[in-house]
Amino acid sequence: MKLSLGLVVSGLAILVFALPMSAVHATPPKVVYGEDNRVEVSEFPDARFREFALSVAGKVRSMKLYTDRNNPDVFDFPKITAGQDMNLCNDQRFINQYTLPVCSGFLVAPDVLVTAGHCVESDFDCQTSSWVFDFLPGIQSIAKKNVYRCKEVIKQELTSSWYKLRDYAVIRLERKVEDFRRPLKFRNEKTAHVGASLVVIGHPSAMPLKIADNAKIKPFNWVELLTPVRTIVRKKYYFTANLDTFAGNSGSPVFNQKTGKIEGILVQGATDYRRNPDNLNCIIPTQRSNSTFTSSEKVYRITQVPGLKEIVKSSSTPE
Repeated sequence: MKLSLGLVVSGLAILVFALPMSAVHATPPKVVYGEDNRVEVSEFPDARFREFALSVAGKVRSMKLYTDRNNPDVFDFPKITAGQDMNLCNDQRFINQYTLPVCSGFLVAPDVLVTAGHCVESDFDCQTSSWVFDFLPGIQSIAKKNVYRCKEVIKQELTSSWYKLRDYAVIRLERKVEDFRRPLKFRNEKTAHVGASLVVIGHPSAMPLKIADNAKIKPFNWVELLTPVRTIVRKKYYFTANLDTFAGNSGSPVFNQKTGKIEGILVQGATDYRRNPDNLNCIIPTQRSNSTFTSSEKVYRITQVPGLKEIVKSSSTPE
């Protein structure tokens, strides 16, 4: 094992020093890799992932939901478009869609939801938040049956050090999610392989639910090349990928496209937007090439959520 680790470190170090310094220190524009692969749930060609999207929710501050005057069965919410919220340029996609969720999460048991640790950092955060399913384009009100309060934080950790990265939260909802929504399946042993094709479902930039594919698990990025030992140690907890994700995607499930199982939780990314060079008064998504070393999105490995398999098993047992 020591020999293997040493060879890997040496190989990475040689690669770093072999690269031109301009390449090592380059910080190309980020977040959309190549073409923007975000699409509406209804437009995604694989029916499996359209069904999985039913079990992905958005975190909303409960104070932003208020009972509709004309219909006690639905919540109303502030009608702020993506263009208004972020000052997007007029030609941008999704500009007229309403924004609301600040994070994403997904069902793993009838009343258990997983998200990023920085999305639910405390009991107070839990108590003042709701999780909304089916926040989709064109929505004008939210059915109360699709809204679930957070009952308790079962397990949560948010730490980052030289040798460790932890960013996950497992919460219990106030009631079981029934009907047609199903708990999602996830990897519970071994590790995902570099090169595996990925799909992510969530709420980019607080927008209605989107699915994005055409991404892969990458070996490492430019920054990781500069600290090979640290990278090797920390990669136990996460992998990098060229996912088209934004703030609001935090907590999103990242699926293995082939197996349909969740490989991890989207926890970190790069700078989402930049000033439009042709119009400095508005912003556009930052964009970078789809090459091997330009993957900045970090996905926390689902296998590194302690005891998740046991939590799911106990929560799924009939009373």
